[in-house]
Amino acid sequence: MVGGRVVPRSDEVIAQFFADQRGDAEGRRIERLERAEADLRACVEDHAALVLAETELALLALERQFDATGPAARVMQADALLLLLPLYLEESQWRGLDLEDRRLRIRIAEPLAHAVARLPELHDADLGAAVWIVEATVRHAVWMLRQERDATRRH
Repeated sequence: MVGGRVVPRSDEVIAQFFADQRGDAEGRRIERLERAEADLRACVEDHAALVLAETELALLALERQFDATGPAARVMQADALLLLLPLYLEESQWRGLDLEDRRLRIRIAEPLAHAVARLPELHDADLGAAVWIVEATVRHAVWMLRQERDATRRH
């Protein structure tokens, strides 16, 4: 809760964002989006402890006792997702199967960050900084992708 307003959970934001992305998609793009969403959710599960408050960590422990699916995303407020998006872009285990998966993940990170920042329930000055970090990470990921592509062309 922020200023008396209930902040959506990351689970809701992720589900809605990827549903919107899949809306017009076809074939391989749908498969890539499904993998990207699954990996983002796995990233959230792996790194939730970095961004959750003490009370949220206690709630997460209870959720995990009941073997709930995706407990971290259900517990974590949407704005915390902004703090994990850079890890999603930078850590190799979330990059996907190939360069097209990687490109897709890079392309969706900024719109997802902006979707979170536009939530009417959030009005925190720190959101701008968090979005800027995601944008900077996207630029770095694009640069890294170009370096990888150029290196494979040379060999």
